[in-house]
Amino acid sequence: MRARYCLVLLSLIVLVSQPTWAENQDSTGEIVKRAVLKAWDSYLAAFSAGRTDIVANRVYAAPSYQMGNSGVNLRMTTDDVKASFDEIHSQLEREQYDRSETDAVVVCVLNGSTALLSAHFTRYRTDDAPLMTGASSYLFGKLDGDWQIIAIIANPSRKLITCE
Repeated sequence: MRARYCLVLLSLIVLVSQPTWAENQDSTGEIVKRAVLKAWDSYLAAFSAGRTDIVANRVYAAPSYQMGNSGVNLRMTTDDVKASFDEIHSQLEREQYDRSETDAVVVCVLNGSTALLSAHFTRYRTDDAPLMTGASSYLFGKLDGDWQIIAIIANPSRKLITCE
């Protein structure tokens, strides 16, 4: 009887002292959010610096998707990703592009290896004048231990996706 009482008491102590499932989810969610925001900052830094090699080899997954009003573009290889960003930067250079900055960001954690980041951003010229503002959403996945962009979704209405 005493052994049973000790077992029940020990079980109760373990149960009460352990975080609940929801608390574990919140903890995992915050860890994922921080990791995705760090990956986002790395993307903006590489993009702003014109480092399309880093964008293609470290930031974006291959294959990855570009989804917009004109349809879906599948970039099968890192060379496809690099070529796409080389084209974007070629256009931006003609407009005296200097950098991109995040104006607002929302990260929705879907699970421990998938998150959706939705952002408003501003692109600036070399004279610090705004070149354009925009919004996009990015599907991030944790691949081989690294957070990478699996898809970019254009958002011409500039609506941020919320996590409700």
